[in-house]
Amino acid sequence: MLVRLDAIFEGILGAVLVLAAATGALDGSDFPQPVDSVVLLIVGVLLLVVGLAIWTGRVGLRQLALGNAATALAAVVWLAAESAFSAAGATVVAVTAACLTALAAAQAATFLR
Repeated sequence: MLVRLDAIFEGILGAVLVLAAATGALDGSDFPQPVDSVVLLIVGVLLLVVGLAIWTGRVGLRQLALGNAATALAAVVWLAAESAFSAAGATVVAVTAACLTALAAAQAATFLR
């Protein structure tokens, strides 16, 4: 269940980034350099691929938990270290970090019992 939930989250985030970059809803002005629309599109597509890999069972629960925790920590550090985020960009990163933290905690709880 947690693996599928993770895959769905990655897929939704990927689709949001692709659509937002393609429509101009998010662009380079929302994130610190060197992030621009092309980077957002690439990251979005990569997240769709990652979501598919997770969905098909190619990523184990421990790896998901560690990856989610590391990515959430990196996102929080990025937010704290940079001031060039727009409100929309900061919101996307903060919500992503919160979701990844919740997923990592739930995933870790299943194998720490």
